[in-house]
Amino acid sequence: MYDYLTSVDVNCPVDESEEKRRLNVQKPAADKTEDGYVVFEMNDVYLDVCNASYQQLGWGTLAFLIGFPAAAYGGWQTALFTRYGELVPVFWALVAGWMLIGVLTVVLLFRDCFGYRHKTVRFNRKNRMVYAFRRNGPGGVVAVPWDKAFFFPHRQTSVAIFGGAPTVMRCYVMDDDGKTIKDTFSFGVRVVNGDDETDEWGKKVLGEVLANFEFIRRFMEDGPEHLTVDRYMPKGPSLKASFSIWFDGFKEVGSVVKVLMAFVALPTVILATLHYIAQLTSREPVWPDDVQRASASDETSVTVIA
Repeated sequence: MYDYLTSVDVNCPVDESEEKRRLNVQKPAADKTEDGYVVFEMNDVYLDVCNASYQQLGWGTLAFLIGFPAAAYGGWQTALFTRYGELVPVFWALVAGWMLIGVLTVVLLFRDCFGYRHKTVRFNRKNRMVYAFRRNGPGGVVAVPWDKAFFFPHRQTSVAIFGGAPTVMRCYVMDDDGKTIKDTFSFGVRVVNGDDETDEWGKKVLGEVLANFEFIRRFMEDGPEHLTVDRYMPKGPSLKASFSIWFDGFKEVGSVVKVLMAFVALPTVILATLHYIAQLTSREPVWPDDVQRASASDETSVTVIA
């Protein structure tokens, strides 16, 4: 199955390397806690965070804006050559290839737009359940007991041109046999780590994911009393929030680095804008009645509108 643009194997046993990275929810995952700017809402009963792909929105739209016109033009130009004798079948095959590329870019567009603004993951400490939103309506939520969920930092394939290996916190929903992966979803902070997680920088980057999970773990085990959220994420479209996601950390670098980063600022601005457009074209997720009843609280939830 696909988690946004990432292919994840299901209906198969857990890989040995993933088993070694599994986290025990009864033990601290990190020495500190970080909200990671992924929290939508927190109260005495539940904590809502975004799925990891929320921070990637924009890539699919960018692929469509570049790839679809290129595929259409390439197909049109190739079709003009179908008038030339013996190579007609070859050219029509090439036209079919261009059409396939165009269809693929449309699929990528729909990964960003015309769906849901975010696929929230809810951690309910009252009934110790985790709910991952997929879509509105029956069967649109994946539910797994907190104590039975398989949590681990998922390090994806390293791609040097993109800076290394994307790493997210992933949950496997296990079958009744406890060995087979039935479903999966990601949540929280998404980072890109280098080729080596064991060096100082690699540990620091991985630590961001673990610190964010520790924030969630302490909420589930101890409650929200000693947790602080620096910035809540808005549930609706917010240009400020979209830019914050893509430019997060930019203000912390030195002036010389800022000058160098100016060369990559324009692509980042484009992606932030496309993230916002994806939000505008999509609709708000609605939890089903059973999840809302399980989330009932006497406390008014705390939210901040960006």
